[in-house]
Amino acid sequence: MNLTGLTRWNTWYTEGMLTHVLLPWGFAINLSFRKKSSGDILKNPLINRDPPMAARADIRSFDGSYTCLKLRHGTTPIKVESAVRDGEQVLLITPDGYYISDEQLIVETAFLWGCDGTLVKKNGKLGAVCPDGQEIWLYSNTEPYSYYLPTLQSPSLFFTLDAPVVISTKPYTTEEACRLMGESRRAVLLEAEKYGAHSESYLAMQSVLGWNTIYDPPKDRICSPVSRNWNKNVSGKLFCWDTFFAAEMFSLENRELSYRNIRAMLDEMTADGMIPNCSNSGHDRSQPLVGSMCVERIFERYSDMDFLREVYPGLYRWNTWYYENRMREDGYMCWGSGTRSSEKGTLFGAKCESGMDNSPPFDDAVYDAESRLMLQADVGASGLFIKDCKALLHMAELLGRTEDISALRVRKERAEDALMRLWNEEDGFFENLDLVTLKWVRRFTPMNFFALFSDRVSEEQKRRMMDEHLLNPAEFWGEYVLPSVHRGDYAFSEQHYWRGRIWAPLNALVYKALKDAGLFAEAKLLAEKSENLFLREWREHRHVHENYGAIDGMGCTARQSDAFYHWGALLGYIALDDVSDDRPLFQNFPYVSPEW
Repeated sequence: MNLTGLTRWNTWYTEGMLTHVLLPWGFAINLSFRKKSSGDILKNPLINRDPPMAARADIRSFDGSYTCLKLRHGTTPIKVESAVRDGEQVLLITPDGYYISDEQLIVETAFLWGCDGTLVKKNGKLGAVCPDGQEIWLYSNTEPYSYYLPTLQSPSLFFTLDAPVVISTKPYTTEEACRLMGESRRAVLLEAEKYGAHSESYLAMQSVLGWNTIYDPPKDRICSPVSRNWNKNVSGKLFCWDTFFAAEMFSLENRELSYRNIRAMLDEMTADGMIPNCSNSGHDRSQPLVGSMCVERIFERYSDMDFLREVYPGLYRWNTWYYENRMREDGYMCWGSGTRSSEKGTLFGAKCESGMDNSPPFDDAVYDAESRLMLQADVGASGLFIKDCKALLHMAELLGRTEDISALRVRKERAEDALMRLWNEEDGFFENLDLVTLKWVRRFTPMNFFALFSDRVSEEQKRRMMDEHLLNPAEFWGEYVLPSVHRGDYAFSEQHYWRGRIWAPLNALVYKALKDAGLFAEAKLLAEKSENLFLREWREHRHVHENYGAIDGMGCTARQSDAFYHWGALLGYIALDDVSDDRPLFQNFPYVSPEW
């Protein structure tokens, strides 16, 4: 491994939330549970919305210094906490509420990912010898017992879970471990208190990002796939705009993980400058151009010129790729699939490049195989390209990239000239244009509001967009916002994926566009409604969903919505984003972990 300076315990193993791993050696402690009466084993549970819900995330730190996971094995509730103190790993496994002698705890050790090392079992203790000669021994607060389980192939110990069990790399009594967990948990809560009324959103965001951060062995990197469900059996499967958003969310409190995710996504760039839809597939297309705006926000927090110098060239190349492959001669921006110079594409690929795979505006779209473009001038693509140019211009000025400044200004002006032609005075909205029929595509989505990233949108146009569309309950406003297609569209009632459901990245981007346009009151309203929606399922189920219902406000009622997908936390993040650095501390933060 080449993880310079990274020596720490965390839940790095993507296949197991109950596996705690010490990097860079890859030494792992894995926990699982077995019913003595039935032989049923709970191993490597994931968070999902379908019964039985075996795993439920609780609060944790980004860096693994404290984690808490609640499990249900049959009717037995179990709480697994971990803490790291002075480099030593401590695990506290507690039957949550009552003790039952039918439950077994199985502790196994391993060296993961082909790492060198020697596993040891001696005198009833598990241990390991790392390549540098360091010895690691596991201690417990209670005696293990001998048990034969033919499916186990690595050194293991069994414990009866009729009392709290402590597993640690330094001897800890039950009382000492409980005290350590209490101190570690309070430290996580104290950090969240900085966000005042938004503290619970911060805890939820930190939890979903922390649990979905893993070590990716094929590429020897730390990164944050969207969820462990999506990443199962494939290691570091990174989606493009998802990962940039994750990096921006991390930047609130964890610079290292923020930077690592930006670098991970830029490392996926193809030879011609495209950042692909997904690191493992989808190389015929990119995804929405959000990298520069995320990096710009990260830079505002840290003012790290070295980091800006490092990442700017890749971001500029991606902008260039979009300019050369997704802008027509008339300046219209279109989603596409493939490149003009090489790869072929499909209409479906072009739809996926938008990030809104089955979005209604694309139902009747035509794909042109020669240009590799969907023949629809897209307001969302235009607004994002303009915002990308603006962010890059800011960076280029700071870095003294004079030639880039001239080029970016030309690109921005061409895109804005074309965007202005997409204003439909009759509807009071910037609208997609079918480039075959030359008719307006009157199937509105939150992406229509991305026009607000342009400084050329007039005050009158802004007001009409707000009054007639955003704040109109017949279109986008209501108890749960923002639906991914306006409420008057016949596809809204489907509430399936991008056909009517609420998606956190759309809310976050509209929020950013509103702020760019100086519509701060509307941005605040959107942030408040987004956070309320977000916290509902977090409080009830500890879920952070891929998407939410625009009718019932729930994630679990969807046909397709991952229950622990990190960009769902953008709904809370936009409320956190504007909390100033001099925010007051709330010392009596009323946080209580909900019962099952």
